[in-house]
Amino acid sequence: MKSKIIKSGTVLFALLFFLFVGCKNDISTLDLNKLPEVSVDTTNQSTLSVFQFDDLVLEPKIIDKEGVEQQLSYEWFINLEPFSAEYVSIGKEKKLTYNVRFVPTRLNYPYQILLKIYDNKNGLEHIQDWPLIVRNAVGEGVVVLETYDGKNTDISHIMSPLVTPDYTDEKIRYKVYSSVNNTTLEGLVNNMVYTRFAGNNILLGGTPTSMFSVKTLDYSLDKKDEAFFYASQASYGPSYIGGVVQNDVFVRDNRLYASWLEISKFGLPQSNTFKIPNTIALNARYDYPNIVLCFYSEDLGKFIYQPSLASFGDRVMRTVPSAASPFDPNNIANKQNIAAGVNTNGDFIHILKDRTTQKFGIYILDGGGYDSDDYVVIPSKPKQFVDLSNAPEIDQAISFVILDNQQVLLYATKTKIYGVVYSTSTPIFGVRYAAASGEDITSLSAYYQADYPKQNRNYFARNGKQLILSTYNGAEGKVHILPLINEGVANIDQANIKTYGGFGKILLTTTQL
Repeated sequence: MKSKIIKSGTVLFALLFFLFVGCKNDISTLDLNKLPEVSVDTTNQSTLSVFQFDDLVLEPKIIDKEGVEQQLSYEWFINLEPFSAEYVSIGKEKKLTYNVRFVPTRLNYPYQILLKIYDNKNGLEHIQDWPLIVRNAVGEGVVVLETYDGKNTDISHIMSPLVTPDYTDEKIRYKVYSSVNNTTLEGLVNNMVYTRFAGNNILLGGTPTSMFSVKTLDYSLDKKDEAFFYASQASYGPSYIGGVVQNDVFVRDNRLYASWLEISKFGLPQSNTFKIPNTIALNARYDYPNIVLCFYSEDLGKFIYQPSLASFGDRVMRTVPSAASPFDPNNIANKQNIAAGVNTNGDFIHILKDRTTQKFGIYILDGGGYDSDDYVVIPSKPKQFVDLSNAPEIDQAISFVILDNQQVLLYATKTKIYGVVYSTSTPIFGVRYAAASGEDITSLSAYYQADYPKQNRNYFARNGKQLILSTYNGAEGKVHILPLINEGVANIDQANIKTYGGFGKILLTTTQL
């Protein structure tokens, strides 16, 4: 049923309108039949407060001096924006239960709740109003990107003690984005990270054709496409989004863009002659590592490194020098990028697939160094090669997770999660998890807080010690939080897996602060 909307020029006019309509059938008795005998006790309710996406529950205490409450009826209204005179009907029972999905209020800009009390016998009315403060209810937690039609994307959100520090409740906000914006995001989101843009905390995301940001304050759509650039672009869809300290990074059309969105938009792509793949490794550690970027160039068959992304740093891309063993980073032809990451030692880890043999391997390069005498960066050098030829079902893998705190690679097929321990001379393979019958795995990632490792701070105890797994059974998407135990082996604590259901088909998950 469509909600009833009341419009007027001012709030005062709206109140007068209510009074006029309520008395128009018996104007002659207006002075004789007011409702002085009926009022609302607002003790301890002078101002209402509710978290966005929570229920506002309000049951007024009626002061009935003449015993007429049995002939009263009620209708509740809220204005669509603070100080707006456009009201929508939200209930017709004495007790109001209303799920508040309006954006959080600013200081001194409350919404207004109106209660209209009808005297059904005399046709008279009483109006009571309350200011309503809507508080931000979406904080640190897991962001769930999902689709219900296979074409467009919605966003849900999970807060729980498992993913939200200093929080004891559990809150799942389903379809937060469409609830606030009255529409879904066009296209399927393939990248999303938490960052800041022009003073706002945002989720920066991308589809194959568009770049956009969502304000984490209220999950309203913030900016889109050209708003991130100083000049119009021929296309906007990023194939990769990431970031390091004081630089947000994305790849589009094999070009690398970097800018600190907190203070500046994106300009021209970084100047180099290399084709940048969609899979790159960024060292985002807070203490400004010697080398921040490393990738495998598929067209050249070489590893490339870049010391800095900052305008004041060394932004020249160079090939990693040749070496005899454990592999020659300057001569690895005919490979395909699969995944890449950085461990806590600053080593760059790359998963490559041979296009001819279809065999997989892990290629590890160190993080380079710095020559303080000559003031130059020492290039990366090869550190370890791991043959994954015997990895079970790795050719069917849909997700790879490179753990940064232990020498373990995890990969997921549609039905299983496998672990690869590569701390030994010969890698050890094993199943870590099997999806329930009828469920397919759609995404797998390690849980890290959204600013990790960009800040020099104490991170949440669960940071880097659990997986976020998504499954889908054809009708319902589920998010599973899988605790990791036995460091160095990365087994999953099966007895303490936590599952949240009720989602669409999950495309990916990320985190926000």
